[in-house]
Amino acid sequence: MSWKDVGQELEDFVQNVYSASLKNEHLKNAKIEKNHIEIGRSGAKHEFDVFYEIKIAGIYHRVGIECKNHNRKITKGMLQEFKAKLDDCNNIRGFMVSAKGYQEGAKTLGKHYGIELINADELPNIYGLLLAHTECLVPNENVYGDPFWTIMQLTEDGKNAGSYYSPTAERMIVLFLSKKSAERVLTASGAKGHAVFGVSRPHLRAICYMSKFFNAKLAIASKLRLEPDGRLLTFEHSYDEILTEFDME
Repeated sequence: MSWKDVGQELEDFVQNVYSASLKNEHLKNAKIEKNHIEIGRSGAKHEFDVFYEIKIAGIYHRVGIECKNHNRKITKGMLQEFKAKLDDCNNIRGFMVSAKGYQEGAKTLGKHYGIELINADELPNIYGLLLAHTECLVPNENVYGDPFWTIMQLTEDGKNAGSYYSPTAERMIVLFLSKKSAERVLTASGAKGHAVFGVSRPHLRAICYMSKFFNAKLAIASKLRLEPDGRLLTFEHSYDEILTEFDME
């Protein structure tokens, strides 16, 4: 699903993506709004196309998102302007969404300054980025799989990137009954840059909401081992069926 397909302005679509992502029992105090005005340390007013704020364990997580629906790639100068805005504000992490991509100079600056650069056609990945900066929702190596385990992509530094491995060309999230069964599938697939993570009940709720918003299929691998011919036997379930089954409605 793209922002053009649903007939929305880029800012509206980004706001809707975040709103759906934030519907989690751990994120009830989240605030998200368009055209947010922030007063900088200099006293100047700065406007963010989309802005969200959430308090977790006494720490505020604040993200300002710049949406660029230009007919050309974002330049280094445009990124520097956004960086100056962020520098004048208090503890705001910057995301930029571009309809046409980024020039190499802008990519270099974004990586150096820690500004997330997203292409509009890849907007569903913004869910993974949100999870990556909201630690209570991201399975890490210390999370035990109760009730499931799953396979997720890793960042360059070995952290959970927030994106789920799909064994098919279509978007599908597979849940495994054991860690070992997930590891067998990962080894057999030959997929690089992925690892097995535990799925707790809060993580499962987040997965269900993502399935709902992005129309991703959910499947449970009911057998602990692969079929003799190497196939993975799975059974699809709807997000509301899983929410009901695990009393998470």
